[in-house]
Amino acid sequence: MPSMFSHRFLPRPLRSFQPLHGLRGLIACGLAAAVLPSALAASPADTAGLRCQAQAAPAPQHWQRCDQPLQGPVLHIQAPAGQLLLWTLEGGSHAHEVQLFGPDGQLLCQWPAVHNGRQELGWATTSAGHYRLQARNPYFTPGPDAAPLQWQLRTSAPAQRDLPATGATPAAPANSPLHSPLLLQLQEQLAQAGAAQKASLIQNFWRSVQAQGTPLLEPLPHSQEVLTTFLWRAPAGTADQAHLVRLDWAMRSDSPLQLQQLPGTDIWQLSLPLPRGLRAAYQLVVDPLRYPAAAGQAPSRMQQMQTQQLAAQRDALNPHVWHAGNPDLAADSEAARHAQRSALDIPASGALRNQASDAALPALKGRLQHLRFASSQLDKQRSLSLYLPPGSHAPGSLPLLLLFDREAYLERVQLPQRLEAWIAQGLIRPIAVLLVANPTREDRAKELPPHSDAFGRMLATELLPWLRARTPALARDASQVVVAGSSYGGLASGYLGWAHPESFGNVLSLSGSYWWAPTPAAGQAGHRWSESDWFMQQVAQSPSRPVRWHLGYGLLERGVNGEGGLVDNNRHLRNVLQAKGYTVSSDEFAGGHDYYAWDQAILRGLQALGFSGPAASPSTPH
Repeated sequence: MPSMFSHRFLPRPLRSFQPLHGLRGLIACGLAAAVLPSALAASPADTAGLRCQAQAAPAPQHWQRCDQPLQGPVLHIQAPAGQLLLWTLEGGSHAHEVQLFGPDGQLLCQWPAVHNGRQELGWATTSAGHYRLQARNPYFTPGPDAAPLQWQLRTSAPAQRDLPATGATPAAPANSPLHSPLLLQLQEQLAQAGAAQKASLIQNFWRSVQAQGTPLLEPLPHSQEVLTTFLWRAPAGTADQAHLVRLDWAMRSDSPLQLQQLPGTDIWQLSLPLPRGLRAAYQLVVDPLRYPAAAGQAPSRMQQMQTQQLAAQRDALNPHVWHAGNPDLAADSEAARHAQRSALDIPASGALRNQASDAALPALKGRLQHLRFASSQLDKQRSLSLYLPPGSHAPGSLPLLLLFDREAYLERVQLPQRLEAWIAQGLIRPIAVLLVANPTREDRAKELPPHSDAFGRMLATELLPWLRARTPALARDASQVVVAGSSYGGLASGYLGWAHPESFGNVLSLSGSYWWAPTPAAGQAGHRWSESDWFMQQVAQSPSRPVRWHLGYGLLERGVNGEGGLVDNNRHLRNVLQAKGYTVSSDEFAGGHDYYAWDQAILRGLQALGFSGPAASPSTPH
C-alpha cells in the first residue's frame, strides 16, 4: 500500500522560513468566541474608548491618547470590551519579558524574552477596564544611559472572527476523507443509533480520549508511519455554530491543516500520517480573529497570520506540555494556556503512545554569566551568555560550543540546564557554551546569512580572543571549538566552519537555511528555476578545510510544488562535503523546524562530533 503522505501534508518551501523568530512571538489572550461578531465594520484607526499612560502607577489626571509613542517599562490601558489591540515594544538591543494583567489583576498573557529589539504583542480584551503591560529585562539591569522602552499602538479595532462571509464553517476539502479507524467506527455507530444512544456514544468517546490523551495514534500498514489524529471538542452548546480550527506547528503545508467536524457531533478532527520517532510541539488555532484592514483593502498574508496567531492555544486534551519559554507559569493559568505548547513524542518502536516528558530541569550548579560585548569592528553592542560547567578547569581544558540565537536557546531550550544534565549523565564531556545574540531581530537577517565576512571575522578575530582573555579555562585549539545554530544560525555555523577553520574546527548545523543565496548583481536577476545552493558551490569549488561536520535536519522540512526544502538542501550539502573528503555525519530526525526538536538534536550532534563523555580527551588534529 502506498504511503498516505500527499502534497497537502508536506511543508511549504522553507525559503526565508523563520517561524520561531517571527510570528511565534504573538500569543493570544483569551476572548470568548461567543462575544465576537462575524462581520467586519471597523477601521484600523478605531481608538474610541482607549486611554493610555506609561508610568509605574496610573494617575487619574494623566490619561492620554494611545495612538502616539509612549515610553517606560509599564503601560496602562483603559479599553472597552471586545477590542483587538496590536502593539509594538521597541527594546533597543535588549530582550524583554512582557506580562499582561487584566482588570481583575489576573495574569492574562506572557511573552518570553526571546527577541532582541522590536517585539510584537497582541490580545483581545475580555471585558472593559484597566489593562497593564509590564516589560522586564531578565538578563541585565538597565544602565543610566539605556534608551527608554517605547510602546506603539499599531492597530485597534473591535475584534472580529475570521470566518467566510456566509458565516458558515468552511466545507471539508474533497480530498480529506475520514482516516482514523476509531472515528470511522464511531461514525458507523452514530449512523445506526437513536438520539439518546448518540449522546452516550459521543460521551463515551470523549471519556476514552480524556483517559488516553490526544493526539490519537493508530498503526498504518507501513511500520515507519503512524496515523496521528488531532482532536478538538467544541464548547458546550456551540457544536452547531461555525468554528474554524487548524493545527499550528513548525511544519508547513500547501494548504491550512484544518480540523473538520464529524457531522452531528462536537468532534473536530484532522488525521496525518507521520513518521515514528516524531518529536514536535504544536498548538490549535481556534476561531481566529480577522485583521482589521481598512474598507476596500485586503489584509496581507503576514497581517492575517498575525491576528490568527492570537487565537493559538494548547491542546486541552493532551496532558503533555512544553513550556515554550514560560516554565514558571502555573499549568492551569490563562496565560499558560496560550503561551505554552502541547508536546508530541511518538516512540520510534514499541507501543503507540505519546511519551513526551514533563519533567522540569534541575537548577544549575555551574556558572551562567550574562555579558554585553561592544565590537569595534561592527560598531555594535550585543548580548552574550557564557555557561561554565561546575568544578575547576585547567587553563585551555574546556571545549567551547558557540551557539547563535542566544535568547531562544536560553528561554525555550534552557540549554545550559540541558548541557549540565547531559554532562552529569555522562552523555557528553564537560563543555562550555557561549550563546551569541544579534543586536536586533533585523540584524539577525543581516548578520547570520553570509552577505559578507564581517560578522564571521568579528567572531574569529575579536570576540573569541576577548572571551579567552577573560576565561582562561576555554580551549584555544580550533578542534575543541564547535560553532552551532539552527535555521539561519545553521547556515551561519556552516559558513564559519568553511571560512574560518583556524577558529572553528567543528560545525553543528541544525536545519540550516542552505537555500540562501546572495542578492543577484544588477542584470543577473535569478528566478525560481535557476540553480541555487550557493553555499554548496562555494564548498565544491574550494580546497577542503580541517573541519568536522554534523548536519541535523527534520524529515518534515520538505518543499512542495516542485521546490526544494531544507531536507533537500542539507542532503545536497552532505553529499558535497563527502565528495570533498570532509568528515561529516548527518541526523535526519523525525520532526520539523522546531526548538522542541533541536534540543535533543544538539546532544546527538555533540556526540557525533566526538564530544561524548564523561572524561575529556586530548586534542587531536582533524
